[in-house]
Amino acid sequence: MLFNNNSISISFSVNQFQCKYMNVDVWNEVDSENKIIIEYESTCATDAVRCPYCGKAVQGHGTATTALKDMPIWFGIEQEAVVTYHRYQCTECRRVFSEYIDFKHPGVRITERAVNWIKSFLRLGLSVKSISEITGIHWNTIRHLHEEVIKEKLDEREKFLKALGYKPRLLAIDEFAIHKGHTYATTVMDLETGDVLWVGKGRTIEDFQHFFEDVDPERLSDVEAVAMDMNASYNKVVRENLPDAQIVYDRYHMQAQYGKDVLGVVRLNEARQHKEEANRIIREDVPAADRKEKASLKQEARAERQLYSKLKKSRWILLRNSDNLSDNAQLYLEEILLSHEDLATCYAMKEEMCELFEITDPAAARERWEKWFSAALESCIEPLMKFARLKKDRIEGLVAHATYPISTGKLEGLNNKIKVAKRLGYGFRNDAYFFSLIRFLSIPPL
Repeated sequence: MLFNNNSISISFSVNQFQCKYMNVDVWNEVDSENKIIIEYESTCATDAVRCPYCGKAVQGHGTATTALKDMPIWFGIEQEAVVTYHRYQCTECRRVFSEYIDFKHPGVRITERAVNWIKSFLRLGLSVKSISEITGIHWNTIRHLHEEVIKEKLDEREKFLKALGYKPRLLAIDEFAIHKGHTYATTVMDLETGDVLWVGKGRTIEDFQHFFEDVDPERLSDVEAVAMDMNASYNKVVRENLPDAQIVYDRYHMQAQYGKDVLGVVRLNEARQHKEEANRIIREDVPAADRKEKASLKQEARAERQLYSKLKKSRWILLRNSDNLSDNAQLYLEEILLSHEDLATCYAMKEEMCELFEITDPAAARERWEKWFSAALESCIEPLMKFARLKKDRIEGLVAHATYPISTGKLEGLNNKIKVAKRLGYGFRNDAYFFSLIRFLSIPPL
């Protein structure tokens, strides 16, 4: 868009401020700055003003000017309100103060109508960077307004739940990475409403203890069960602060760890054995004249390499639930398990472990878990025995799943939203702002 530089005389007022000029400085595309400036002057009479501190009469103390970012009329062309306002001095207490500009938003140098416009964008989910590009207003100012929107919504949600007399019964605790370099934060969610109650930096005992310091103990008085992974920090702190609550170990963390530490290790060990056997066969010294023997050895080495390749490709088939496999995948799995006894044992133990999490009778669950651990310890398969030794002491939290079939799955789903928010924000420099945003994102839609 192209205009000539000019000044337009206009006349309208915003309360006590009279608009006198509009300076249109819109240049062509090669110029560095396009801007429309609207100038306002105060028309307030001094004798109508009273000191805000003591209520006495005031006298003039000069004027000052401030520039406020305004809502632009055209995309890509900044609009600015330049306001000339009075300064006053009290005739009694001698304090100096400035005239109140009622269309300026507190804490930022932008107009109220621009604030309302930006907040409407924020409520629609636009990123801070996108709004900054649309409005020409600095991203840090928009971030400040985003914090206001978040606080308003969180306060509104808090009042709503308090009016209902609601208290959480079922909680979930999990961690997520907030920066590169193994920097983590801990999240606590109410599993029934989906609200995140608290987010704090770190995952140690000292870090997680802040949750019980920041949240009113009365609000947590009805908590019956807490889902978590087997992080010793979470376990210990919850037992100390919520002695009557059941700790429920998350089935998905348990199954994922079994897949990595047992099935993964046994599969790779057996694959490595096939590779080493193939190399050993190839290295065998066979007379050149014995062609039949050489052909036989080559065939054996090829078979070992094929088994190695099959095992390397079988990761996801072994981890997936057998009911979810296609017919071809079932045949592929059966072929692998028939020729690998240890892997077949570990796979059967994995399938049985998944069934244990479906039991709803605590007594039956305890009996089955004890048998499962005994069988694992007697298997003579070192990765399986090691896993059983580490988890056997946590049997109470596994049995509790029969009474409270909860998990951290809903919280894991929120972690995906957190990742999207981090990408949209290109990282967050302010942890408090980011943690408030996580709580804001967890508020369920009406």
